[in-house]
Amino acid sequence: MRGQFDAVPAEVRARLEAEAAEHDELSSAFTEEGSFVYDLRYGAFSFRYAVRTTADDRQAAHDEAVATGLAKAAASLEAQGITAKRLRATATNMAEVWERPSGNRSGPRRRGTA
Repeated sequence: MRGQFDAVPAEVRARLEAEAAEHDELSSAFTEEGSFVYDLRYGAFSFRYAVRTTADDRQAAHDEAVATGLAKAAASLEAQGITAKRLRATATNMAEVWERPSGNRSGPRRRGTA
């Protein structure tokens, strides 16, 4: 999920500045709880979530993951007292990322082997 900070009250800004090291790009991960990533320019931010769906249809699973991620991000922002604009989401089906190409059934290729 990506978005832009709209208004950051002084007390929220102070807390975000104190916690900034915990919310940089290098310490983020895709987890169910999510990672909130931002920098102190207060321009853009992102949330990274691992969302599992039960939908059988690819498009339904994608739509469910996007809706779940957006809802989680909106709830987190609200709980932190942050208003945002241009909140949007993308989703990647990780099962498809790890699938082998259809012609490669013998396992991973190793260097030096045919």
